[in-house]
Amino acid sequence: MPVRTVTGGTTPAIPKVTTPAVTTTPTAPATTTGSTTASTFSAGKVKPIVSETGQSLPIPADAALKNGLSGVKLPVKQGATGNPALAIQYALGRLGFMKGLGLADGKFGPKSATALGEFQKSRGLPVTKELNAATLAALDEAVAVDTRVPAAKAADPLAYLSNFKALGMSPIAFTAPAPKASWADAKIQAAYGKFVGDYWLILKANKVECDCKTLNLLFMDKFRSKLKEDTGLQLPLPSNGNATVPDPHWTSMTDSAPNGFFKRFENLKNVRPGYEAGVAIQKLDPKASMLAGVNVRPGNYMANQVGRAATPVQAWDKSMDNKGDESKPEIPLQKMQPGDMIFIDHGAGVWGHAVNVVSVERDAAGKVTKAVIATGSFDDMKDQNGSTDPRGGFEINNYTEEVTMNFDAAGKVTKSEVTWSSEPEYLVESRYSQKKLLMELKPNGKVILANWGSRP
Repeated sequence: MPVRTVTGGTTPAIPKVTTPAVTTTPTAPATTTGSTTASTFSAGKVKPIVSETGQSLPIPADAALKNGLSGVKLPVKQGATGNPALAIQYALGRLGFMKGLGLADGKFGPKSATALGEFQKSRGLPVTKELNAATLAALDEAVAVDTRVPAAKAADPLAYLSNFKALGMSPIAFTAPAPKASWADAKIQAAYGKFVGDYWLILKANKVECDCKTLNLLFMDKFRSKLKEDTGLQLPLPSNGNATVPDPHWTSMTDSAPNGFFKRFENLKNVRPGYEAGVAIQKLDPKASMLAGVNVRPGNYMANQVGRAATPVQAWDKSMDNKGDESKPEIPLQKMQPGDMIFIDHGAGVWGHAVNVVSVERDAAGKVTKAVIATGSFDDMKDQNGSTDPRGGFEINNYTEEVTMNFDAAGKVTKSEVTWSSEPEYLVESRYSQKKLLMELKPNGKVILANWGSRP
């Protein structure tokens, strides 16, 4: 599967649209050596699964297992392909046994067989690494558990994500003297940096998805709310004298309440490359959704509006250009602090992408050795053509990712990896690295490290 091109953070204005009708007819299962793409069939054509001893087994309750294994004779062994293999991978993925194993590609190879063996071991079953009747029954039972994140189960996801006490977040407290209600106050900046780290754990646990500038606004807005709740201090919206951050007006989207946002592939005439696994899975499972957690939106704002209101820690100059050296950050790395942001101009003269610094580790000499970066983005699901804006939210797939980077004594990147994504790795490949977060390799591109108030 090709790696996807990241669309960026300048989400177009989303008009109100009528979401196309969702078709939930599953697709025909293939044999163990067939293709993962199959023609449409009706639920009445599902055939019994045959056990190792030739007996017809009960039809699985799980739609993907039912459709993917229809008419299959067990056991399904290593080397199987098509819908049976895909159904097994999808079940294992939902249960967390596909981590680090790549996409669900409909090929039941050594890695998938090992994952099935780990599932069997977890259930006290003989480790055969083959799908037999007992393992199928255990899989069907296991995937029946409601795996929705807490915020998606809540009546009001945004209220859930704003109930800081119920979320277990410690109160914000200051030693005397109390800080000023100013983003430039050193105590406020330190508290904000800690909040970003703590709240990021909450967002990950609830698979919160959004585009890039929305993540910046979410951290900022929820910190203002929590600071007022804990201390009574009311911070203003951030401003650098030239621009002010727009006041967010939040809405949320979940699988049960998508509010017109993208969740199913059959609504699209064409599908953006890179989502083949998701398309194949949804053909087996009429309830599979790309809205696995909670999507949030602050209104129709652009990353440039947010970037213009931030205060640079150090202005961009041409000496920051790494001249194509992908190990050299184009920001003043040693000045980076938790809660800082990175804004990237792709060469168009506007801030097109925004990044959040979650944590920073330093050695005994004070040099940065490790950093955790959080970012959001979106894909135009109908194509990769940046000149054709999505027609509405039903063509946009938001996601968030965490990238952990290590640095040597010279400040060069020695390792960069996606350590968390809101979308499971069996469904779609991750996108980000230092090349898209700490530098801009396009002509005339530039990058700044910034925060919400000038450094004290």
